[in-house]
Amino acid sequence: MRAVPLPNSVSSLTDRLHVLEFHWHGVGIQIPKFALYACVPNPIFTCFVQRHHRQIAIMEFGRYTLPILDPLEDDLDDQANYVAIVSVARGNRFGLYGFPTDCEGQGFTLPMDHESVPRIVQYFI
Repeated sequence: MRAVPLPNSVSSLTDRLHVLEFHWHGVGIQIPKFALYACVPNPIFTCFVQRHHRQIAIMEFGRYTLPILDPLEDDLDDQANYVAIVSVARGNRFGLYGFPTDCEGQGFTLPMDHESVPRIVQYFI
Protein backbone atom coordinates (compact mmCIF):
# COMPACT_ATOMS: atom_id res chain seq x y z
CA MET A 1 0.00 0.00 0.00
CA ARG A 2 1.30 3.42 -0.97
CA ALA A 3 1.64 5.79 1.97
CA VAL A 4 -0.21 9.08 1.63
CA PRO A 5 1.20 11.78 3.89
CA LEU A 6 -1.23 14.26 5.35
CA PRO A 7 -0.79 17.89 4.34
CA ASN A 8 1.13 19.98 6.87
CA SER A 9 -1.99 22.09 7.44
CA VAL A 10 -3.71 18.99 8.87
CA SER A 11 -0.92 16.91 10.37
CA SER A 12 0.58 19.80 12.33
CA LEU A 13 -2.67 20.31 14.25
CA THR A 14 -2.77 16.99 16.07
CA ASP A 15 -0.99 13.71 16.67
CA ARG A 16 -4.21 11.71 16.16
CA LEU A 17 -6.58 11.26 13.22
CA HIS A 18 -10.25 11.68 14.09
CA VAL A 19 -12.40 9.27 12.06
CA LEU A 20 -16.16 8.90 11.70
CA GLU A 21 -17.45 5.47 10.77
CA PHE A 22 -20.72 5.30 8.87
CA HIS A 23 -22.51 2.15 7.71
CA TRP A 24 -24.20 1.35 4.42
CA HIS A 25 -25.88 -2.03 4.05
CA GLY A 26 -23.89 -3.30 7.03
CA VAL A 27 -20.49 -2.26 5.66
CA GLY A 28 -18.42 0.31 7.58
CA ILE A 29 -17.23 3.41 5.72
CA GLN A 30 -14.49 5.38 7.45
CA ILE A 31 -14.26 9.09 6.73
CA PRO A 32 -11.66 11.40 8.29
CA LYS A 33 -13.41 14.07 10.30
CA PHE A 34 -11.53 16.81 8.44
CA ALA A 35 -13.18 15.63 5.18
CA LEU A 36 -16.78 15.53 6.45
CA TYR A 37 -18.57 18.63 5.21
CA ALA A 38 -22.08 17.77 6.45
CA CYS A 39 -24.34 14.91 7.42
CA VAL A 40 -27.84 15.31 5.97
CA PRO A 41 -30.70 13.36 7.60
CA ASN A 42 -33.59 12.07 5.48
CA PRO A 43 -32.05 13.15 2.16
CA ILE A 44 -34.21 13.59 -0.91
CA PHE A 45 -32.59 12.63 -4.19
CA THR A 46 -33.57 14.94 -7.04
CA CYS A 47 -32.96 12.34 -9.73
CA PHE A 48 -30.82 9.38 -10.76
CA VAL A 49 -28.36 9.44 -13.65
CA GLN A 50 -26.01 6.97 -15.33
CA ARG A 51 -22.29 7.80 -15.14
CA HIS A 52 -19.57 5.37 -16.21
CA HIS A 53 -22.08 2.50 -16.28
CA ARG A 54 -23.24 3.22 -12.70
CA GLN A 55 -26.47 4.73 -11.47
CA ILE A 56 -25.81 7.61 -9.09
CA ALA A 57 -28.18 9.95 -7.28
CA ILE A 58 -28.21 13.72 -7.53
CA MET A 59 -29.07 16.07 -4.66
CA GLU A 60 -29.61 19.77 -5.18
CA PHE A 61 -28.89 22.42 -2.55
CA GLY A 62 -29.82 25.78 -4.00
CA ARG A 63 -27.36 26.39 -6.81
CA TYR A 64 -25.21 23.38 -5.90
CA THR A 65 -25.67 19.94 -7.43
CA LEU A 66 -23.98 17.05 -5.63
CA PRO A 67 -23.46 13.51 -6.89
CA ILE A 68 -24.29 10.80 -4.35
CA LEU A 69 -22.18 7.68 -4.95
CA ASP A 70 -22.69 4.22 -3.54
CA PRO A 71 -19.51 3.56 -1.49
CA LEU A 72 -19.81 -0.14 -2.38
CA GLU A 73 -19.60 0.84 -6.07
CA ASP A 74 -23.05 -0.55 -6.88
CA ASP A 75 -25.90 1.20 -8.60
CA LEU A 76 -27.59 3.53 -6.16
CA ASP A 77 -31.31 2.94 -6.00
CA ASP A 78 -32.06 2.84 -2.27
CA GLN A 79 -33.23 5.79 -0.27
CA ALA A 80 -30.75 6.45 2.53
CA ASN A 81 -31.37 7.53 6.12
CA TYR A 82 -28.45 9.98 5.88
CA VAL A 83 -26.02 11.31 3.32
CA ALA A 84 -22.46 12.01 4.43
CA ILE A 85 -21.23 14.90 2.30
CA VAL A 86 -17.47 14.90 2.01
CA SER A 87 -14.95 17.32 0.60
CA VAL A 88 -12.01 16.32 -1.50
CA ALA A 89 -9.05 18.50 -2.48
CA ARG A 90 -6.55 17.86 -5.24
CA GLY A 91 -3.99 20.62 -5.46
CA ASN A 92 -5.99 23.84 -5.76
CA ARG A 93 -9.20 22.03 -6.82
CA PHE A 94 -12.01 21.37 -4.35
CA GLY A 95 -15.16 19.29 -4.70
CA LEU A 96 -18.07 17.85 -2.76
CA TYR A 97 -19.89 14.56 -3.16
CA GLY A 98 -21.91 12.32 -0.90
CA PHE A 99 -22.23 8.77 0.35
CA PRO A 100 -25.54 7.27 1.45
CA THR A 101 -25.50 5.88 4.98
CA ASP A 102 -27.84 3.92 7.22
CA CYS A 103 -26.81 5.72 10.42
CA GLU A 104 -24.89 8.71 11.71
CA GLY A 105 -21.16 8.30 12.08
CA GLN A 106 -19.60 7.02 15.27
CA GLY A 107 -16.27 8.66 16.08
CA PHE A 108 -12.92 7.20 17.07
CA THR A 109 -9.30 8.32 16.84
CA LEU A 110 -6.12 6.70 15.59
CA PRO A 111 -2.51 7.72 16.20
CA MET A 112 -1.04 9.32 13.09
CA ASP A 113 1.48 6.49 12.74
CA HIS A 114 -1.23 3.79 12.71
CA GLU A 115 -1.03 1.58 9.60
CA SER A 116 -4.67 2.37 8.62
CA VAL A 117 -4.24 6.15 8.44
CA PRO A 118 -2.87 6.27 4.84
CA ARG A 119 -5.72 4.07 3.57
CA ILE A 120 -8.39 6.13 5.32
CA VAL A 121 -7.14 9.53 4.09
CA GLN A 122 -5.98 8.66 0.58
CA TYR A 123 -9.29 9.56 -1.14
CA PHE A 124 -9.70 12.90 0.62
CA ILE A 125 -6.32 14.62 0.18
